[in-house]
Amino acid sequence: MSSSEERGSESITRKAHGWAVAPSPFNGVKLELAVILIVGLLLVLLSGRLFASLWWQWLVPLGFGCAGALWIVWRVRAVAARITHGQDTA
Repeated sequence: MSSSEERGSESITRKAHGWAVAPSPFNGVKLELAVILIVGLLLVLLSGRLFASLWWQWLVPLGFGCAGALWIVWRVRAVAARITHGQDTA
């Protein structure tokens, strides 16, 4: 085995249990963001079939996106405030 192959195999960290995310107080927010993005994408893709008016086809996904963004901002600020005040360490 060459030295580059040895370094390559040493630099790869293997997890026995598959995917693992380091504990973070923002993990819940990350999950909520993923759900909002998936639902928003589905809403954008289906809005042409759900709404006949072009106005509604733009307004509903835009409204969902703004509401989702406000929700994520509020959640991040709440988690950051908990961390700052020492109520959440992990």
